[in-house]
Amino acid sequence: MKDTFGSDRSKKRTIIWAVLFVFLAAGSVAAVTAASKSFSMKRFIGLLEGSAPQFIVLAFIAMLGFVVFEGLAVRSIVRSFGVRCPVRKSVVFSAADIYFSAITPSATGGQPACAYFMIKSGIPASCTTVSLVFNLALYTVAGLLIGIVTVIVEPNVYLHFSPIARVLIILGALILMTITTFFILVLTKIKWINALGEFLIKVGCKVRIIRDPERWREKLRKGLEDYGSYASMIPKRRSGMARALGFNLLQKLCQFSVTMFMYIAIRLNMPGVDRAAVFKNGLELLGAQSLISIGSNFIPIPGAMGVTDLMMLDGFRPLMSEADAAALELMARAVSFYSCVLLCFLIVVAALIIMRRQKNTL
Repeated sequence: MKDTFGSDRSKKRTIIWAVLFVFLAAGSVAAVTAASKSFSMKRFIGLLEGSAPQFIVLAFIAMLGFVVFEGLAVRSIVRSFGVRCPVRKSVVFSAADIYFSAITPSATGGQPACAYFMIKSGIPASCTTVSLVFNLALYTVAGLLIGIVTVIVEPNVYLHFSPIARVLIILGALILMTITTFFILVLTKIKWINALGEFLIKVGCKVRIIRDPERWREKLRKGLEDYGSYASMIPKRRSGMARALGFNLLQKLCQFSVTMFMYIAIRLNMPGVDRAAVFKNGLELLGAQSLISIGSNFIPIPGAMGVTDLMMLDGFRPLMSEADAAALELMARAVSFYSCVLLCFLIVVAALIIMRRQKNTL
């Protein structure tokens, strides 16, 4: 892993993506404020000043839950394989995944970064690979389940979106189902992985990148043997895997509920407001957020910035004025995404400092 995630080339690439992330974030905020002609900073500040602080606190707690529950999900899978995994380290794994997923296109950097810290903490590479692939499948399934329940219980949440957003949600659901199927095949069809490995070795020999094919075939055989032994345990460890699915559902609910809590916070103290309606609308926004996640996750932009922001505006407008929808979008994203990414960055930096002091081990 040191030659990939920990290399100088990888570090330079990470810095470039981090800088790009800042520019994209600034562009997303500008796009949201520009999309709402009636948005004003005075109205934004007024909503914050009149908000219910307890629900803003709940929004930040939900953001923390998003980080912690992913770590607990990975920990449940790893422990089902008989490998020790302290909660403290599992939170580092989660933070690495979330941070590098946020700053790289299509979240491609999250899994390698997470795997790097898992291996550095003493978890076998094959166990790490199987755990992350299976957890990705569960994470995808959890998001789809919440979205399906939303459409069944309250179909108007989906119908509130514009035609373009509806198409993105359907397309996103199809892509996520395809990805889930791919993950299942990767865990069950070991022979297919071996055939792919053999093909890559032959290609490597032809282009003279690989000079000792037998040594590579032996490494492939040994790696797949260990990989297969862990993958075969999944059906036999149902209780641990069920816990992992439960933690993934909680993680997704925490992510989606940030918008709900922020909405309740800015609406609850308004004069003459129907408090019951505020809570009902908050739940609808939680459902809308699940559909937004499905419709934007496959977009190859770090954090799906821009697309997610505009879909949030689209989903919020039926329940409030255009200006308030823009304000809520900025508040919710500030907590659920930007604050979360900053927190995960600090956790990753702290973990790297600890590793340096402890001779490159977590």
